[in-house]
Amino acid sequence: MSNNIQMDPPDDSDMMSFGEPLHVNISRASTRFESIQRAHSRQAVSPEIAGAEEEAEAGEPGFNLTEWLRGRDKVSGPPFAKRFGLVFRDLSIYGTDVSNKHISTLVTPIWKLIKGVRNGWGVPEMLAAGISGNRRQLTHSFSGEVKEGEMLLVLGRPGSGCSTLLRVLGNRCKGYKHIDGKVSYGGLSPDEVQKHYRGEVAHNAEEDFHFPTLTVRQTLEFAIRCKTPSAQVLDDREKYRTDVLDMLLDMYGLRSCADTIVGNAFLRGVSGGERKRVSIAEQVAAGAAIEVWDGSTRGLDSSSALDYVRSLRIGADVLQKAVVASIYQASESIYKLFDKVMVIDEGRQLYFGSTADAIPYFESLGIEKPARQTSSDFLTGLTQLNERRVRKGYEQSAPTTAEEFERAWLASEQCQAMRDELEAFEGQIEQDGRSQELREFVNRTKMGTEKHRLRARSPYTTTFMFQLQLLAEREWQIFTGNLTQIIFKVIYNIAFALILGTAFIALPQTSAGIFQRGGALFTALLLSTLTSQSEIPKAVSGRLTIYKHHSLAMYHPAALSLAQTLVDFPFSAMQSMIFSIIFYFLVHLVRTAPHFFTFFLYLFMGSICLTAFFRLIGNISPNIDVAHTISGIGLLL
Repeated sequence: MSNNIQMDPPDDSDMMSFGEPLHVNISRASTRFESIQRAHSRQAVSPEIAGAEEEAEAGEPGFNLTEWLRGRDKVSGPPFAKRFGLVFRDLSIYGTDVSNKHISTLVTPIWKLIKGVRNGWGVPEMLAAGISGNRRQLTHSFSGEVKEGEMLLVLGRPGSGCSTLLRVLGNRCKGYKHIDGKVSYGGLSPDEVQKHYRGEVAHNAEEDFHFPTLTVRQTLEFAIRCKTPSAQVLDDREKYRTDVLDMLLDMYGLRSCADTIVGNAFLRGVSGGERKRVSIAEQVAAGAAIEVWDGSTRGLDSSSALDYVRSLRIGADVLQKAVVASIYQASESIYKLFDKVMVIDEGRQLYFGSTADAIPYFESLGIEKPARQTSSDFLTGLTQLNERRVRKGYEQSAPTTAEEFERAWLASEQCQAMRDELEAFEGQIEQDGRSQELREFVNRTKMGTEKHRLRARSPYTTTFMFQLQLLAEREWQIFTGNLTQIIFKVIYNIAFALILGTAFIALPQTSAGIFQRGGALFTALLLSTLTSQSEIPKAVSGRLTIYKHHSLAMYHPAALSLAQTLVDFPFSAMQSMIFSIIFYFLVHLVRTAPHFFTFFLYLFMGSICLTAFFRLIGNISPNIDVAHTISGIGLLL
């Protein structure tokens, strides 16, 4: 019997994980993306590429789609591939040392007052902190590189520095006292990325933040429209949006729940795994070239977690994204989907390299991996004496602490090979001129750059007026998505108009009723104030989603504020009109059209102004309790 049997590669559409079917098909997603990319990349091609297209249409076997996509003079905009890549060298991060802080008690304010007087109100301490700094080193000289199309898994126990590293790699450096070392995004510095290319680097925390009343389709469509490239790189922008939306729904297994609301902890919507895939699809639609995911599998079952990582694998393979993720208790199937792994403990780097070489490296140090233990559990438990197993003959030489593992790593051949590869990648970036290539590519995708040169410095893809239109449509969708709240507010206004109207019913038209009329007018304005106060919890709950969109450079905050005000107009006018019709005539105010509409106008403008006021309080307050306190004080003033 011959051993040269040709077998077809397995179709991952039939794969199972712990008895559950997988919803993400990598091979089908790759094929679908290539068809979309090819359909919308018809401009400004070189003669060689044009000849390749003719060969493809003629069915010539020499045509290579991948080479054709990468060799175009103008590649279509997001989410099409960009050659970014991530490099970090000797990265040390310092934070505030809080080890000497104590829990506040009843006498703490009094003690702080006495201590402040004695120490000059903290001015000398402030000056000393600016010079020497009451700081603590969180990470020690981390180095590594993630090329485009690669995925890096960061492993470490809680408190080892994973989140700190990922925040800095995601260009979220606020809150740290000092950062040493170098971080480069395709040759661009973190400051330049923050100012002009903020949307190209995305950092995602553990939680998923979306507007709960929007459907999956509406959420993704909004992200696509905010990042739709200009007409310089696309022939048909509307068809591009439709095709990319269909592609994302198919790529990430969201077709069946496309018209289901996203939901949250209080509003039932899609499942946790589906919501996680919605977040990934939104990142793809936003066109970020570097994605950093911090512990995003928390709360997911094993099948959903594997679907989530397979979705990240699609972004790396198809869109050439550089992906960095930290996952706790990753299964072996998840571990094998990553190209590289970085092991850290107590803020020290223990390993950086290929996932296939990690286990042999630590075994060479004398740490044995049990047969039935997963690779991620083995790597995170290296310094735990009750978890690890030392090979026979290495009892005295095997490292035991994070410092010893770090010294072994810095002296190893693998570390030197990593540094050589890092230097070669940096040289390749400089030789290719990627930073200038990225600047030209991103600027070409922005709307309005052909008319206004200042648009090239903006981090946003679309113009302000286009953002205003999109945000007005989205705010209307959010508003109409909660019909229960709308009905309740209508009933609330009718009920209180009847209650207050009957309390001041049929006031006399003489001077005897002048004080009662003043009280009636004041009560009417007070009711609109109380109604507008419902804007506070909505502003606080939606703030994190807005922060995420701001970090992705989807829209300008001023456009959002103006769009919210525009959407407030019709419903506020309807509420004020319903209340005015009932209250005005019950109280028996002057029954002429000018007087009635003046009363309505005052109520309407008061409602609009107070809604904006309470929205401002909700946006600047750290939590909803503080927001309600500030709003109460504001009303008294």
